[in-house]
Amino acid sequence: MTTTETIRDIDHLILGAGPAGLQLAYFMDREQRDYLVLEANDRAGAFYERFPRHGKLISINKVYNGYTERRAQLRYDWNSLLCDDDGFNFQNYTDAYYPNAQLYAQYLRDYAARFDLKIQYNTWISDVSRAEDGSGRFIVRDADGNLYRSRTFTVATGVSKPYVPEIPGIELTENYFDMSIDPKDYADQRLLIIGKGNSAFETANHLLNATRVTHLASPGSIKMAWQSHFFGHLRAVNNEFLDTYILKGQNSVLDANIDKIEKVDGEYRVNITFTHAEGQRAEMAYDRVICCTGFRWDPKFFGENCRPDMACEDRLPAMTSGWESTNIPNLYYAGTIMQIRDLKKTMSNVLHGFRFNIKSLYNIIAQRHESTPYPSHRLPLAAEPIADKIIDRVSSDAGLMHQPGFLGDCMVVDRETGEARYHEGLAVDYILDSEFGQQQDYYIITMEYGDFEGNVFSLEREPHPEKAYNDAYLHPRIRHMRGNALIAEHHISESLENDWRLNEHCGKRKLIRAIDFVGQEDPTQYQQTHFDKLVCFFERQLAVDTASATPMCHEMSSPTACSTACEVAQKA
Repeated sequence: MTTTETIRDIDHLILGAGPAGLQLAYFMDREQRDYLVLEANDRAGAFYERFPRHGKLISINKVYNGYTERRAQLRYDWNSLLCDDDGFNFQNYTDAYYPNAQLYAQYLRDYAARFDLKIQYNTWISDVSRAEDGSGRFIVRDADGNLYRSRTFTVATGVSKPYVPEIPGIELTENYFDMSIDPKDYADQRLLIIGKGNSAFETANHLLNATRVTHLASPGSIKMAWQSHFFGHLRAVNNEFLDTYILKGQNSVLDANIDKIEKVDGEYRVNITFTHAEGQRAEMAYDRVICCTGFRWDPKFFGENCRPDMACEDRLPAMTSGWESTNIPNLYYAGTIMQIRDLKKTMSNVLHGFRFNIKSLYNIIAQRHESTPYPSHRLPLAAEPIADKIIDRVSSDAGLMHQPGFLGDCMVVDRETGEARYHEGLAVDYILDSEFGQQQDYYIITMEYGDFEGNVFSLEREPHPEKAYNDAYLHPRIRHMRGNALIAEHHISESLENDWRLNEHCGKRKLIRAIDFVGQEDPTQYQQTHFDKLVCFFERQLAVDTASATPMCHEMSSPTACSTACEVAQKA
């Protein structure tokens, strides 16, 4: 760097004007922070003009959901970014359940314009380093030689490079990134697709009418998203191909290692070893091989003094529970790369999950760098208003629902003031790692699944409201904590509509008229039953002296361990 170079000082730099960068920029802009988004393309959302390759999103757009509250509508609108304008949302663009990706690109461009976000387009980043003056600030250089200096740097570029496994001959194959999507190019051909994720099945379904035979191959077996709750696993919208395999339509799904790929006499010779056949081997011949093995994050623009640690076979950056680099302070991550914190567990890899992560990330950045306390609501230290608040949150908030067990609310008890501070939408591991987890009396409120082993469509349901800890499906869970020690917990029975509010329901007319719980006299009062038991829990817990309470085991496996936690309170 020469002394003649000028540097533009900005408090917060954001790299990338996709949905993640736009979402963080929105919160920065709303609070009038000094920020700038740098985008390589000449418009926002350019990724969706090309991906998914076959043009259809797999995130749902359920326009008719019965709710008029925007926060509840977001439970079924998986594409809209968060904003304070209830009238500006993606559902106004289309009523298609699985929308068109090009239309979504238009929505992102309109979002950037609607909120007049500070975005500098046509800006390619060539280098990111740390200032040598000891300030810890970032020095960012673009391809035109312009320099930017910032206190924080947030990468929201997504996973922009294909992940290519180390297989001899893999360089001979085509890739999902640049393959032809014209079915005519595959007419009467033998096709091997390497991978069994959504991009692989999306490709197989798109070419179903054209190929003579299509095989999908990878070492592991298919995992369905409705079983694992991870949206990187196969979505039902993409599983049409499975019918053609199981019902013998000439196509196959192979659990096999690809040992070697060679090009011989105009065809691909592929040596494989089956993973569930005692090591049986085979040589297959194909006309085309397409690699659909996923994506990876590209850290190439980071300099040597600023190179972040990597994780997941160098496919994703390593980060703390606050989405900060594990080795580069004040380097943050937003968007699908946030998934390393809940990898293959919840929804941080997709928009309807990470938009809520980003809201929390903004609050963390504001707290650390702008001296702004993490937002909270004050509640009287009494069981009924606390129960009211929790019931409202678990019945309407999309973040708790879409990030089960990963995002939670944190309620800190202040016995001196007789109040509770209710903080919404934090990562549970961040709660435990941060100052919240050092509190001697606080609660974590989440929505979580229970045991999902076996046939997900044939699970025994729990009809006893005091045994909701046995529920397999999504339901609220409240933990009373002292530091990192669990004092007590309470589960609320699952609901067909994920709504536990008293005398309220979605839609113009009520769907559920009565539910007969064990021990309940009037089945029309099922919501009152949930509320009363939650009030009972808090009446007991608010009377507990946490300093002398006996912590519970973190692994709840028996009815005596976690019925309603009243027994634990009594012991204290």
